[in-house]
Formats: sequence, structure tokens, C-alpha cells
Amino acid sequence: MAGLKFKHIYKVYQGGVRAVNDFNLEIKDKAFVVLVGPSGCGKSTTLRMVAGLESITSGQLFIDDVMVNDVESKNRDIAMVFQSYALYPHMTVFQNMGFGLKLRHEKPEVIKEKVNAAAEILEISDLLDRKPKELSGGQRQRVALGRAIVREPNVFLLDEPLSNLDAKLRVQMRTEITKLHEKLQTTFIYVTHDQTEAMTMGDVIVVMNKGYIQQADAPVTLFEDPANLFVATFLGSPQMNIIKSSLKKEGNKIGVVLENVESNVVWLREETVKQIVNSGIDLEKQYLFGIRPDQITIADKGVPAHVEVVEQLGDETIIYAKIEGHEKNVVVKAPLLSHIKSQDDIFLNFSNERVYLFDEESEHSLIGMPSFSKLPCEVNKNGEVKLGKQVLQFDEEYMSHLVDEAFEGTKLLTIKPEHVLLEAQEGSLPVDVKVDFIEERTNYDIVYAVVEGITPYLIFRASKERKIKKNDKLVVYLPLDNTYIYDDKENSLVAREVAYPNKAICKLSTLKDGKRQIEISKGEKLVYDELPYQDGEYQFVLKQDKVEVVFDKKTAKYLINGPKVQFVGVGGGTKRRRSKVAAHMKAVEAAKKERDLIKEQYNVQAGEILVSAPKGKFLTVSCYDEEPQKDVNYVYAQIKGFDEYVTLAVKNNFSVYKMPKFKIVVPDDGFELLPLE
Repeated sequence: MAGLKFKHIYKVYQGGVRAVNDFNLEIKDKAFVVLVGPSGCGKSTTLRMVAGLESITSGQLFIDDVMVNDVESKNRDIAMVFQSYALYPHMTVFQNMGFGLKLRHEKPEVIKEKVNAAAEILEISDLLDRKPKELSGGQRQRVALGRAIVREPNVFLLDEPLSNLDAKLRVQMRTEITKLHEKLQTTFIYVTHDQTEAMTMGDVIVVMNKGYIQQADAPVTLFEDPANLFVATFLGSPQMNIIKSSLKKEGNKIGVVLENVESNVVWLREETVKQIVNSGIDLEKQYLFGIRPDQITIADKGVPAHVEVVEQLGDETIIYAKIEGHEKNVVVKAPLLSHIKSQDDIFLNFSNERVYLFDEESEHSLIGMPSFSKLPCEVNKNGEVKLGKQVLQFDEEYMSHLVDEAFEGTKLLTIKPEHVLLEAQEGSLPVDVKVDFIEERTNYDIVYAVVEGITPYLIFRASKERKIKKNDKLVVYLPLDNTYIYDDKENSLVAREVAYPNKAICKLSTLKDGKRQIEISKGEKLVYDELPYQDGEYQFVLKQDKVEVVFDKKTAKYLINGPKVQFVGVGGGTKRRRSKVAAHMKAVEAAKKERDLIKEQYNVQAGEILVSAPKGKFLTVSCYDEEPQKDVNYVYAQIKGFDEYVTLAVKNNFSVYKMPKFKIVVPDDGFELLPLE
């Protein structure tokens, strides 16, 4: 059996196309983990990297604590079930199931024993002599599963195995696969785009979008406490109602004004008001208010609404109604209501027990269990962290990953609520807190705790067995692996790679014309009008966030204009001419899309790209990896004369996967000269 660990996994295809971004996940032995998300979100690519069918661009993948990045697929002890059954049509079911064992040169009696055992588990013993064409879709899928079972792998990988089946058969096979996992007691990783499959099958669901993990947790947790707007609207049927809203304060009360219409007010409960005030949420901003359809009821008074459509679904009623100012319908899910008809005018009561508020820009959840706890702190270069009235201590390993900006002024110590520990763990930071209040959830309690000297709550989960009470004084622990320092723009200041100090030995001299020249080892030279240093040898320290990327004219022209399409001659008959013209137009359209994508990625418009640098003020850079943040990109690169790679913080519209070699401008304030140690 095996557990898996993903550490900063990236998959970037040729041309800089990012399929998977900074994928971090730990899968416990015998877990059933479901990767779910829309088409193109990177879930199948992730699965294929586990299988060894796709290479890993950067990061580390461990199976049973062994790094397998360079281990061949056949040696990873995994079995994969594909969306297409991939059965050999000329072989019987028995031969299909035993084929992999035959290739391993297993003895015939061993093959027979394992195939018969798997067939019995899957209840297909009576089908072993049939060919695939004689089987139904469900039977073929069982054979594909059987072929994986006979290998007795440590990890099962299933890539949308039920997508080719009809709805009724999918429900049946979901149950069968869940039972199979319980029987085999091994690790399952299952990919689907169907949220119902995900919610009913997985112990842990990993929600992905655009190559990023949005949230990974138990199904009920994702439903009750979505980390962001995407998770909130992706899971749940009917979908969560999202309404643009503002906040209104009257005395000690705060209400949500739906679509800024004064008659559409939902007053929040006391605990939610405390969280809003404590978290410093700006009452003047616009937010996105979320509420699930089953938290809205029909009432005698409340928010006025006009019924558009009524769906009677046997034991429940789905109502689609309009409220003033809201373009979309508000969806209400209620027990069977026969008296509500289309075109009725009604009142809606919005329960305040389970409501959500999302930031309009970042789309993070702000109330209930938020995406992160963010506590103001100050970090010095000795590793001391001032957190309110407490001082914590980062270790050397953590400090080696902090970029220079982390030491400048007040930053945010950031941790997800699920990562806060109630027991000491090696490499964790102890923090004294006092419990202000608690909210109950299905599987745990959410604790809102105060760190002395800090206004925002430290919010974390606690098991119900702990029986934590209001005003309890606790020591909680922040594991360094999951604790980050952020700036106020949500850029992490903890780099994935070691952030070396960008140092090189240099020689400073005065040229004949009076200008000052810095010669870095191995020939890189920089020239400046004047510098406040005497001639001699120094340590040259390149500042991480002061440099700017430079493009040559040819590259800049490509970035601005994109690829060109050469028109090919159209000799031959009318049919052939039409075919070639159609192919050319298709290529032109594809080139236009690529050009638009380039412009969007680099934020390029004519005249807005730096194509040259002041003579003598640039260095040649060769990159090998990058770590994009919200509006900066940490680039890991080689520059001649620097013993270790350098870490540069450049604009996030630049990707080294499109431009691995380039030049950087080093302005007058982009470096320091220090005495040799």
C-alpha cells in the first residue's frame, strides 16, 4: 500500500502553456481521493504525471516516501483505468485481464488464480470466455477494472472511467467502485468532472481550476465551507445563489443589501457581525453574497420576489424567482409546494445561519471559515517574527526561502484554518490564543480566537471531542510547511526554491571618461555615470525586485504582432482550392488567437514593451524555472559570475517558459556593493 506526496508540482507544455500549477497535496495510504473540475483544469494531466505518462516540469512526486520523478511508469507499482476501456477486441475477457501478467512472465497457474479472484470480486466470472464486443458498457468497464486489480498495485488511477456509461449504469458503477475500494484497501485516485460522482465517492475531494488546487477536503466540508467562489458555485445542485451586494451598518447590526436595493436586506447574526468587524472588512466595498437554495424559504414578509418558473420534482420544489435589481433568477429549493405558481408575487426569507461573503476581486471567502487567517506581523533577518505581543522564531531553512521584501515593514502571516494544530509538532510555531466564540459544523467546530495585540481572529478547526469553550486559553501550533508570509497584494514572500542572496565577486574601476565600471567575474560588465564607492573588489549584491526584463527587437516584434501565417498556393481543382483556403483561414484564426493570448499574457501593446537598455546596464540571464504569484513572478536563473542561481522578482506578465534566455536592466538602485567578507 502507498501514500503519495506532491510538492510544488508544475506541468508546462511547449510554448509556456501551463496545465498544472504549484500542486501541493498529501494523499494518505488507502485513501479514496477524487480530482474534480471543469474540462482543461489539469486533473487528467496530474493523474498522468502520477502514472509516469507525462513528465513533471518541476516539483517532486513521492510514492511511499520515494521520489519517482524519473522512475519509469512500469516500475511505479500503479495501475490505471482509462476513460476508454482499451480492451483488445480479439482477446477474451480472461485474456484481456491476464495480459499484463503474461507480459511479466507470470506462471499460467498464477495468472488463472489472480484473474479468477478478480472476476469473482467484480462478479464477472461467467463472462471470462466472451469477447469485448459481446459485453455491455458496464461489463467492459468491469473488465478494465479487473485488468488493473490482477496486478495488485499499490495505487489505482481511474481517469473518468464512467463517462461513457448511461446515467443509470453510472450510479450502479459508482457504488461498485466504492465497494471495490473497501475490499481492496488500497489507494484510489479518481478523476471526474461530475460533482455528484465526486461528492458520493471520495474521502477527499480536490477541486481544481485552471491548473490550481482551489480546495482539498472532505465532501461535507467543501459544501459547508467553500474556500472561494469557484468551489462554492461548482459544488451543489442547484448551484449557490450569488448576488452582488453592499454592507449596511445600523447601530450594532450589519446587513447585506442585495443589489444595493434597500428593500432587499438580509441582517446578519451576531457572530458574523463580530467576524466582519474583527477582520476589518471594508463596509464601503461591494461584495458577492452567497446563499444556497435550501437556505431560502417562502414567507409572509421579507425580500419581494416574482416567480418565473416552478419545477416540481416529486418530493421537492425548485422555484426560480426575480428580485429587484438582480438580473439572474434567485433559486429556492423547498419541500413540495403545490400552491406556488409561475407569475406569483411572493416574499423570500434569507436565513442568516449559513451565508457567504466573497471578495469581488480575489473571490476568496471572507466569513464563516475563510480561505486563510491573515495576521499582521513583522519579520527581521534574524528570523524573529513579531506577532502582536508574542515573538516567534523561524528556523534557518524557512528563512532561506524568504525573499527580500518579507523584511520590509508589516506583512501578513497567513495560514489556512485546517492547518492550525492543537498539538505540538516538530517544526511548528506555538501561539497563545483566547477563544472568542465557536461555530458548529457537521464534522468539526470552527474556533475564532484572539491573539493578544492583534485585531483579526486566528481561525481554526477543532474536533468536537476537544469540547473547546468560549474564553478558553489555548496554545495552538502553526506548522512551518503550511505557514506563509504574504504582502497586502496576496503575493507569497516565501519562495519555493532557496532564495540565495544574489551575490557575486566584482571589481570596480574608473574608466578614462570618468565613468565607473563594475566587472563581475567571467566577463559581465556594468557601466554607470558615478558610484559612491572607491575602486577595488567588492561583493556585488543584485536586488531581487529592482531589475526589469529586456527584449531584443525581434522578440518584441513577435510578442506584439504574434506569429504570421504563410499562404500556400492553391493549385488544382475547385474542391482542392476550397479545402486549402479553408485550411489557411483556420490557420489565420489560430494565429490570431495565439497573438491575442501573447498580448494578454505580456500585457503588450505597441510601444509598451522595453526593447533596449542603456548601454552597459544589463546582464544576460538564463532561466530554468519560475514561480508565478498574483502580480510578480519569482524567476530562478543563472547569471555568469554568480556561484548560485539568482532569484528575481519580475512582472507576472513574463514567463521563462516562453523566453528562457533574456536580458535584465540593472538600474542605479538595483544593486549594492559590500566589502569582501
